[in-house]
Amino acid sequence: MNRQLLYRSGQLYEFTASDMIRLLLQSREDNARRGVGGMLALRDGLFMQLLEGPAEVVDALFSRIAADPRHCEVRLLVRGERAEPLLPGWRMAWAEAPLGEGETATFAGLDTDRRALVLLERAGDDPVARTLRAFLHGEPVPPGGLVPAAAGGWR
Repeated sequence: MNRQLLYRSGQLYEFTASDMIRLLLQSREDNARRGVGGMLALRDGLFMQLLEGPAEVVDALFSRIAADPRHCEVRLLVRGERAEPLLPGWRMAWAEAPLGEGETATFAGLDTDRRALVLLERAGDDPVARTLRAFLHGEPVPPGGLVPAAAGGWR
């Protein structure tokens, strides 16, 4: 079983493109060593991140992230178990919300990992995948987080 954790946070620190690239590269290296994967998504100064991997590693990583002064309003949406990762093989995928016509990416030169988005689409009605897709399309984040349904799984 893998721990699956999804959270949303606000951005207090003004990242540059090189800051974000450095953060992603370091995260991917650290995550590969720890057996952790997931996705970091950005929309309008808000982050949503999926972490998947060994429970003790994911929980410790989230504790460190929640205490990081670059974040505010960290809100845990999901903390559960999953037999297989939602994004297998991704040590930290990146996605930025689709931009309107004439808008430029927040981090020029950092492209959304389209293959990871395909996996989210293929996950269909999976609540975590659905929440990430909704976030990237500008829909509201669930106010109290996702809760386990009686039959196992998330709603």
